[in-house]
Amino acid sequence: MLSTKRRLTGVVLGSVLALGGTAAVPAAAQTPARAGCGIAVNEPHIYQRWNALGGAGGWLGCPTTGTRDVYLNGAYAGKRQYFTYGTATWSPRQGSNMVVAAWEDRGYAYFNWGTTAPYRYDSFLVRWTSASDPGGTQREFGGGTSGRIRVQERNTGAYVFVVEGCDIGTFGHTCRQGWTLKASTPN
Repeated sequence: MLSTKRRLTGVVLGSVLALGGTAAVPAAAQTPARAGCGIAVNEPHIYQRWNALGGAGGWLGCPTTGTRDVYLNGAYAGKRQYFTYGTATWSPRQGSNMVVAAWEDRGYAYFNWGTTAPYRYDSFLVRWTSASDPGGTQREFGGGTSGRIRVQERNTGAYVFVVEGCDIGTFGHTCRQGWTLKASTPN
């Protein structure tokens, strides 16, 4: 069961991010630290998201691994860190501060992303897969520079999410920066 602080932090942050805003992080909180956990959150972008989501007592909980490099087709693409309740991944191809995070709580899998600045999109395509839906589901959501969704969990396995920002033109969607790196709930 989540603490009241963890629930309120998520509601406030989710509201701010869903409206296309950003969450301010005090300068003192921008320095990576252990914050009561045995493992440090060393990557600054991931640290800011983790801290905004409530830190050790928040939606992601404490780190369970160190920060890991992520590669796509043999090329460096970003960083990922695993936490008690999910993951946070820095995906700079979609914006230098783009972090995607996923976690689970009370029968729902949550996913948030942002900021895509300097890019701004007309819509976001979000894709997720799970053991009960290995082929995946894709939905379109409102645009801007960030967003958040929740999906009712239908199994006890991990949910894996990616997002892609798109502009809508006369002949369909144009999605120039491609899909983000993955973020997932725990197994």
